[in-house]
Amino acid sequence: MGFPREFTALGDADDADERTQLAVGAWVQIARLFLSQQARKSKVAADLGLTASDLISLFHMQPDEGVSQRALAEHWSCDPSWVTTRIDRLEQLGLAERRLSPTDRRVKEVWLTSAGLAKRAAGMTGFGHPPEHLDTLSLTDLRALAKILAKLDLPDPTRVGLGAIALGR
Repeated sequence: MGFPREFTALGDADDADERTQLAVGAWVQIARLFLSQQARKSKVAADLGLTASDLISLFHMQPDEGVSQRALAEHWSCDPSWVTTRIDRLEQLGLAERRLSPTDRRVKEVWLTSAGLAKRAAGMTGFGHPPEHLDTLSLTDLRALAKILAKLDLPDPTRVGLGAIALGR
């Protein structure tokens, strides 16, 4: 099982101009780099006694604020029942708890517990190091790559519903 041939073939089409070919080639490499880290994410999670979904759920919760399950569903671009399942699991593990909102008694917010904060921090440390593939680049190449990627107008994943992508949904 590998990378879809149809995906890489997009830039090989006879009618594809150079810009399209280069863009597809760059995107394929970015996707391959991302996909190559899936096993690493699972290992970091397993080392903490978690699943990859548990770990990513912790990453998408802010350490110093509660959040409603509805807001999590919107942020993760998923069904609220799936959020309930995720939060139930985090509660069973002692990593999160539901509390009444201080501003609206009809709403329960999800907060990370001290154990959840510790697992989140350990996961950030474990997964926060750049992939070893980047170690093969020279300092000049790393500077160029960082400069190019900084030019992309990418949404802030902490503020938009990109969590579903990271959660593999």
